[in-house]
Amino acid sequence: MDLIVLSVGNWFLVPSVYYEGGKVLGCLNCEGLEYSDIGFYGPLRKALRATLNRIIEKKVDKGNGVNVIVRTFSPSHFEGDWDKEGSCPKTRPYVKGEMKVGEVDEEIRRIEMEEVENAKVKAKEFRGFSFEALDVTKLSWLRPDGHPGAYMNHFPFGNNGVSGRVQNDCVHWCLPGPIDSWNEILLEMIKTQDCRLSLFNLSH
Repeated sequence: MDLIVLSVGNWFLVPSVYYEGGKVLGCLNCEGLEYSDIGFYGPLRKALRATLNRIIEKKVDKGNGVNVIVRTFSPSHFEGDWDKEGSCPKTRPYVKGEMKVGEVDEEIRRIEMEEVENAKVKAKEFRGFSFEALDVTKLSWLRPDGHPGAYMNHFPFGNNGVSGRVQNDCVHWCLPGPIDSWNEILLEMIKTQDCRLSLFNLSH
């Protein structure tokens, strides 16, 4: 494997019980269970750090390096709670400065960026490794108009109108859409990493 792309974040927001070494660390939104609610920032950091460290260890054991790209958190754009008729009705992008990235989104991004930097430091003593962040958080935050919204289902407003609530998807993205720019950035990053890997191979 020459390239590993990791995308983490969203599933840490759902009710969870966290384990480490076979023991319960705590939980998130686990009403009715006798565990301490420890939030998800700590478990997210532990999981990402363990993943990156394991990649380094396995590749060093095999005597070769690898290119690793971590895609940062992709924010949602619910106006209201997702399970209480929240929607994403915007039809145009935000202009710069119109809206700030949410506190939770920004903290997840910060953890991911820091752990990529930690992995870079850890891998410095070995050759052939490249760790980079594909930072899409702020870029994606500017596009509240890029989600399927009510159109997560075909013809949501058919049958002569809609009675009751129409569920919205304000997490995933339309294609074509904003995430095409992610692919363009990813391709440029791969080109740069391929160049580095080629130079490393030539030196051996």
